[in-house]
Amino acid sequence: MSFTHWPVVAALALLPLAALAQQAPQTGPADPDAPVPASRYVSAFSDYRAASDEQGSPDETWRTANQAVAGQDTHAGHGASQTDAPAAAPLAAPAPAGPNAGHGSHHH
Repeated sequence: MSFTHWPVVAALALLPLAALAQQAPQTGPADPDAPVPASRYVSAFSDYRAASDEQGSPDETWRTANQAVAGQDTHAGHGASQTDAPAAAPLAAPAPAGPNAGHGSHHH
């Protein structure tokens, strides 16, 4: 690269600094005068619905739910019935144990 290109390279390198100098100062999170939106309280119980007496006692509700689940054809409600499960493959016979079986490659 010749010396005639250095002023162009220097001008291009300083161009981002010139753009930053022209921007208005921005407020940051540490600025005490930064605008903050008003906070408001929202109760965790605002959408709470009380159990009605029509449902019965908790044990009756529990029994009804268990009966509904027990009558389903799927595995725990996940959509796969036990009849769709693949048959288990038979296990291969274990290899005969030699005199040093289970010792790996360590030597004494």
